[in-house]
Amino acid sequence: MLHRRRLDGGAGRGLAVGRGRGSRRQQGQQHHQCDTHGVTVTTQSVAIAEARLAIVRLVRTRATYLVYASLGFYGWFIYGFGPVVPLIRDEQGTSRAVAGLHSTALAAGALVAGALYPVLARRIGRSNTLYGTVLGLGLGIVLLVSVPSAPAVTIAATLCCGIVGSTLVNVAPPALLDVHGAETSGAALVEGNAIATGTGLIAPLAVGLALDHGYGWRPALLVASVLAAVILVVGRSTGARLPSPPLHSDDGRRTEVVNAALPGRYWIAWGVTLCCIAAEFATTLWASDVLRDRTGASAALATAAVTAVVGGMCAGRIVGALLAARLPGFVVLLPALGVALAGTAVFWGVTAAGWAIVGLAVLGLGLGPLFPLSVDLALRASGGQSDRAAGYSSYAAGLAIGGGPFILGALADVVGPHAAFLVVPALFAAAALGVLGVRRSTKSTLLPA
Repeated sequence: MLHRRRLDGGAGRGLAVGRGRGSRRQQGQQHHQCDTHGVTVTTQSVAIAEARLAIVRLVRTRATYLVYASLGFYGWFIYGFGPVVPLIRDEQGTSRAVAGLHSTALAAGALVAGALYPVLARRIGRSNTLYGTVLGLGLGIVLLVSVPSAPAVTIAATLCCGIVGSTLVNVAPPALLDVHGAETSGAALVEGNAIATGTGLIAPLAVGLALDHGYGWRPALLVASVLAAVILVVGRSTGARLPSPPLHSDDGRRTEVVNAALPGRYWIAWGVTLCCIAAEFATTLWASDVLRDRTGASAALATAAVTAVVGGMCAGRIVGALLAARLPGFVVLLPALGVALAGTAVFWGVTAAGWAIVGLAVLGLGLGPLFPLSVDLALRASGGQSDRAAGYSSYAAGLAIGGGPFILGALADVVGPHAAFLVVPALFAAAALGVLGVRRSTKSTLLPA
C-alpha cells in the first residue's frame, strides 16, 4: 500500500510549505482541469517536484509548546536524579549495587509504561494522558523527597516516577507526528528533546548549588514539581490540547487497527532505537571510569567531564532540529552516527585527558539527535499505529537503560573499562545498519527522499 506524503501537517496547523497551502478541493479541481487537457501525468510530476523543493517551515502551536514544556520538566527530573543517587547512597549507607537499583527501577518503569501508554491513549486521549502524567510525576517527586530515606522506600518511589515519567515521554512522538505531519515531526521531536537536555544541564548545577548552601539535594529536585504545577495551570488556562486520532471514521470504519501486527520495518527501527539509547546511557554512566583508567584523570575531573557529553548532546539536538526541518530523518541519522563514531574514536584512542574530553564533546554532539530521530523513524515505519509504536519504543528504552550499562560494566570487570567501551561503537554501527535496512524496506512515499 502506498502512503501519500503529508504536506499539510496533519490538520494544517503545524506546517507551512512554500508560498501557499492550496486545499485538497482546489488541488482536486486543478487535477480535473489537467485531465481535460490530457496532461495529468505531467502536471502531477511537476507538483511532486515542486513539493520536494518547497521550503518546509516548522510552525509551533500551543500543542507543540505543551509537549516541549513537559519534556523540559521531565529532563529536569531525569538529569537531576542521576547525581542524586550517590547522595541517597551516602544517606542510606548502602552499597553501589543497592544504589544502582534506583536506575533499575527507572528502567522497569519504562517497561511498564510501554504497556500502559497505548491503553491510556485509547481510553482517555493523549491530552488527558499528558496532563495526568505531568501531575503524577510532580507528585511522585514530592513523594521521593518526603519519604524516609530507606532503600526499599526510595526505590519504590523511583519506580513510580519511572512509570509515570516514561508514559509522559511516550506521548510526545505520536502527538508531534499528528500535529506537524511527517515532514517536520522529526524536527519538532529533536527540538523538544533539546529543551529536555537544556534543563538537564541546569538541574545538576542546581543540585550542587543547593548542597553548597547546606540545603541538601531535595529542594533542587522539588523545582521539577514547581515546573509541573506551572505546566498544568498554563496549559489548562490556554486550552492547549493534543490531537487524539479517532478510532472510527465518519462511515463507522476503524481508522487504526490496534491489534494488527506492526510491519517488519518497524522492528528494525525499534532495534535502532534500542541501540541508540543503550549507547547513550552506557556512555554517560561509564565514560568517567574509562577516562580515569585511560588518562589517569582524577575522580573529580572524570566526573565533571561527563558534562561535556551532555553539553554536546544539547548542541547536537539543536543542530539536529534545524537539519531535520530541512532533510528526512534518516539523512540526519546517518551523519549523526558518523559524528558519534568519530568522537568515540578520539575519546578511546587518546591518553591525554584534555583531548579525551574533546572526544566526549564530539561524541555527545553525535549522540544528541539519535534518540528522538530513531523514535520518529520507528513511528513513521509503524503503518499508522503510532501510539502502539510509541509504547513498544518504551520497551526498547527500558531494555537499553537496564541492559546497555550492565553489559558494559560486566565486560569491564573482565577486560577493563577501556576495552569494554568498544561496545559503544558497536552499537552505533548496528544502528547505522538498521537505518539502512529501514530505508531499503520502506517505500520512498513513506520516508521521503
